[in-house]
Amino acid sequence: MQFLEYSNVWEQRKLGDLLEERNDQTPETNEYPLMSFVQGKGVTPKGDRYNRSFLVKDENKKYKKTELGDFIYSSNNLETGSIGFNKTGKAVISPVYSIFKSKNEFESQFIGILSTRKDFIAKMTKFRQGVVYGQWRIHESDFLRINISIPSFKEQNSIIHFFKQLDNLITLHQRKTI
Repeated sequence: MQFLEYSNVWEQRKLGDLLEERNDQTPETNEYPLMSFVQGKGVTPKGDRYNRSFLVKDENKKYKKTELGDFIYSSNNLETGSIGFNKTGKAVISPVYSIFKSKNEFESQFIGILSTRKDFIAKMTKFRQGVVYGQWRIHESDFLRINISIPSFKEQNSIIHFFKQLDNLITLHQRKTI
């Protein structure tokens, strides 16, 4: 992909220059409904098939808040797509996820787009540490130290817009085939 109107070299930055951890926890509310973070789809309403909220007796259970545009990942499932950004809006999700908000307007969305690249996943997996047998974790402080190349704000915006159009086109074609 090349945007010919841009010729600036992308700048090397640490993710911590662009993002900060969001670790606000709260029970589910009307403003922040309990949702799932689904591979390939991001933050989505809980479907009937996977809704197990009836098993939870504690109404004060705390979940992590997420807002539109937040970048989210699960260390355990990076290679299978448990990484991306919140396209849905206000919600609470499981506290197993790491959530980051942009320091500026769109950087988490741009990083969400970059996160689909194998080289980005490879950078992240270098920081994984074993926590419990069969489980991995990337500490948020390690994640924020990862270096990436990033274009100007204007070029980021163009790339985000391009991918939104592409997502909308794919969704439209999927609806036609159903």
